[in-house]
Amino acid sequence: MNTREYISSGIIESCVLGLATDEERRELDALARRYPEIAEARDRFEQQLEASLLADAPAPPAFLKERIGQAIAGETARVVPVSHASKEQAPVRNLNPWKWVAAAAVLLLAGSLYWAVSINNRIEQLQGQATDQARISRELEETRRRLEAMQNEKEALQKPDVKSVDLAGLPTAPKSSVTVFWDSTNKDVYLMVRNLPRPANDRQYQLWALIDNKPVDLGVFELRQERLVVKMKNVQKAQAFAITLEPKGGSASPTGNMYVYGKL
Repeated sequence: MNTREYISSGIIESCVLGLATDEERRELDALARRYPEIAEARDRFEQQLEASLLADAPAPPAFLKERIGQAIAGETARVVPVSHASKEQAPVRNLNPWKWVAAAAVLLLAGSLYWAVSINNRIEQLQGQATDQARISRELEETRRRLEAMQNEKEALQKPDVKSVDLAGLPTAPKSSVTVFWDSTNKDVYLMVRNLPRPANDRQYQLWALIDNKPVDLGVFELRQERLVVKMKNVQKAQAFAITLEPKGGSASPTGNMYVYGKL
């Protein structure tokens, strides 16, 4: 099996984000047990998500951190020991309690509202004990707004008419990697950056759709976004996508080096 080709196909990211089918997830689990490099690629992407979520997350109130820690400790105490018969299972990375919270956030990002409802209910219970009611309410409303937006994006990417294309790095930055999702029905375009070099402060990346080899502007974006998946400008049709590095604010037509490119 060509493991490098499988890893670069984007299926690992799709499975972690909850966008893959049950069959694809089962296949990934089986391959991860057989091929260490596939298991490492999956772990690496999960760790990148954890690091991104922990870097962007606001610091929780002290009382909330304590309550969540107590809840995690209670859940750990109820774990049933695993039988020694399960020796062939893939190794599991040990996470400290706050990385468990990050792992839950990854599930929320993929669209699982079950955890969102549980966390929101817990916060609502704690609201009565908080001294700063107004601030907690604002944070709760902002959390709900973001979760709703994430759920909408997850549903949009799961539509059967959505096509995905991996943009591979060019000689300018060979390790760069980006995935574009294009809805051929309503023409929505979503962008998921996996790896791009950090630009200078006066430069910005810009996404283009190529139609008959002519570039169409789909907007600029920052590497540090509120969400992992970024909605770009719509495009009626596209044959390929590319990203260039342009002056801050973008250009009417490409002027900078092209970093990634991929055909539909």
